[in-house]
Amino acid sequence: MDPELECVSATTGKSEGMGPLKGGMVFEVSLGMARRLMMPEKRRGESGVVVLEELAERVRFEIAVGRNGRVWVDGGDVRTTMAVGRAVVECDEKAMTVEEQRTLVKRLLKGL
Repeated sequence: MDPELECVSATTGKSEGMGPLKGGMVFEVSLGMARRLMMPEKRRGESGVVVLEELAERVRFEIAVGRNGRVWVDGGDVRTTMAVGRAVVECDEKAMTVEEQRTLVKRLLKGL
């Protein structure tokens, strides 16, 4: 059976305007990283994860993070989608510091 991705509100269990996730790509991260990515923006910085904010300053993308460690990313084109997804995965795999994350984002986005 083919998997189906759908974004729903955690509080109501309904789509509330979110609905099915179309396009984009799915990446895998650790459960701890998924939890940190789901934190509100203020707390995410406190936990040492700034990659999403750094990316959002330079490119437009949509992201949905699941508690199961799956991250859906749609950057509008393949290059942007891959850059955002790779940045998130690499930050997780290498347990990067805030400065390392900022350097990674600059390096990945040079080619865009």
